Amino acid sequence: MATIHRRRLVSGEVVWELTHGTGADRQRFVAGRTREEAEEVLKQFTRQIALHGGAPRGDSVEAVLGVYLTFLKTNRRPGTIRRYVRVLRTFHLCFLAPFCPEVTQLRQLRPAHLEGYKQRRIEGAIVEVPAEEDRAREQELRRLLSQGLKAETRRANAKFGWLGRKRLRPTVTPRTVNYELRVLDTFFRWAIRHNHLFINPAALVERFRIPKRALPKFLTVDELTRLFEACREAERRLFMAILLTGMRKGEIAHLTWADVSFDLGVIFIQEKADVGWKPKTDERIIPTSPTLRQLLEVQHAVSGHGRFVFPNKEGGIDTHILEKLRNLCRRAGIKTATVHALRHSFGAHLRMAGVSLADIADLLGHKDLATTQIYAKVHQEHLRAAVGKLATIVQTVIEPGTLKDDDTPDRKLLNRLIQ
Repeated sequence: MATIHRRRLVSGEVVWELTHGTGADRQRFVAGRTREEAEEVLKQFTRQIALHGGAPRGDSVEAVLGVYLTFLKTNRRPGTIRRYVRVLRTFHLCFLAPFCPEVTQLRQLRPAHLEGYKQRRIEGAIVEVPAEEDRAREQELRRLLSQGLKAETRRANAKFGWLGRKRLRPTVTPRTVNYELRVLDTFFRWAIRHNHLFINPAALVERFRIPKRALPKFLTVDELTRLFEACREAERRLFMAILLTGMRKGEIAHLTWADVSFDLGVIFIQEKADVGWKPKTDERIIPTSPTLRQLLEVQHAVSGHGRFVFPNKEGGIDTHILEKLRNLCRRAGIKTATVHALRHSFGAHLRMAGVSLADIADLLGHKDLATTQIYAKVHQEHLRAAVGKLATIVQTVIEPGTLKDDDTPDRKLLNRLIQ
């Protein structure tokens, strides 16, 4: 039976302590500074015992993290595992170890610790340490460079580009900190489910407010026209295919001829187990329009002897699609776009053409329709009709022709509109 009671620490501070069990199995720890806080902890502790048949163990942070990483390897994708490991390593090695050395057990974590991490992270006081595999990789690449070894193919030589990657900045953005807090919250909720913890210390930590984007970043018809005019033939087919399908960069790079069915008129977005690639969301089917079909037929005639639909010069996976697009944007004199901007252009122009959000969600592979709501605001016909009703009010107040051409530019424009 768990109980709470007051206790005066050596420092003289009075706290409320929770005690459970007897003898060697006895657990005792600070539950709060006030009775109300301790009673809430007692309720959650009792609920945890009823659910799991025993009290949460006093495991160390390092031990629980080790179990959690094993869980991730079985239940999450490689990309997700890399991101989670980065966040958890940063929290454990770069925050708890130097700033909170007294926190050794997972159950000692409190919301105040998470608030401290959040504040120090945004101020740049916490800098990530490179993973051991990254250090080993960097040392090996530098060793090869020092020996003057040159790869036989451009694809093999591209591995040295990893040395020029962008270094992590000491000061991160609020969006990054919010993501890291979500990762920690996921970890703590897992720990509660597996009886390593009974209180989620991240539950009450407030996230940074991030303004929501009003509109997706998409290219206008004029910008798309200039972009395609600046393309070479092979580049034009590649980026037109992205625009006409809404595929992500990884999806178009890993698209094979086995995924394209000319008979059914569809493209299958599906896993490539042999190269370790999976779609970001579930596998899906994209119907091909006559224009896209014609484009793919030309591409098949040009490079249909290989496996991939849009390969690099060696016939493998093209990993430089974004660099190609940036060069084209500079050549076309438009604002630098991303491959995802072409995907947004697919959704935005479909919405402006009157396609429903549900259909757009299916085509883009969105799991949640809320993700597709970003395209709702590009379709403004009903709003344009609503504000157009104010024209009758203006016309009753100002007679046509009463505004002179030598007035201000705003009045000239209004005069033209009401005539």
